[in-house]
Amino acid sequence: MTRKGSWFFLSCLAVCALLLASCGSSNGTSGTTTNAVSGKTTTTTAAAATTGANGVILTVTYGSVVQTFTINQVEALTPMQDMGGQKSANGTVAIYQGAKLTDVIKGTGSFPGVEPGGLVAGQSVTVTGAGGKSVTFTYDQITNGNFTTYDASGNVTTPAAGLASTPVIGIAYMVSGNMLSNGSPGPLELGILYGQPLFTDSSYWIPSVYQITITGP
Repeated sequence: MTRKGSWFFLSCLAVCALLLASCGSSNGTSGTTTNAVSGKTTTTTAAAATTGANGVILTVTYGSVVQTFTINQVEALTPMQDMGGQKSANGTVAIYQGAKLTDVIKGTGSFPGVEPGGLVAGQSVTVTGAGGKSVTFTYDQITNGNFTTYDASGNVTTPAAGLASTPVIGIAYMVSGNMLSNGSPGPLELGILYGQPLFTDSSYWIPSVYQITITGP
């Protein structure tokens, strides 16, 4: 091949590469948003859950205040371990380990969150994950844990008194001893967890959590 032919061949390759790059898919994904009180579901569009710069996997915002977390920073929060499962035909209860949603929002003394003093009445929290699926919790739900619970047969049941009957809204990074980052969904999952084997509606469970937004006063 002549020198002139080589330059022509390389130029064609460069043009093809640029065309392929411009044909990439959009970062937006359509999904659903569920209000935890009314149960109303709406369609949303959100960015795909990915690991950002410097290993950032979670972004928490409250107005103009923004805090980002790597998986190591989430693990550094006070760990919690409880049981939970999604109500479905083949639902199973598993043991989840992670951090409380309230601790992610508050942060720690050396790593303060977007609301170091904790949530206040009138605020709500929206958690978004894979596919744009999200759920919004009220202050009352987060502090008092008013959720419908089910047994293994799908029947409504009341948590047994004295067995950690108040639920925790958890941001889990481990299930049944395995890191969620080692599989899909991952590396974080939102769930309603108890100190006893109970199921809650699947609309409360968000896979591949990457965004938490606090609104209100």
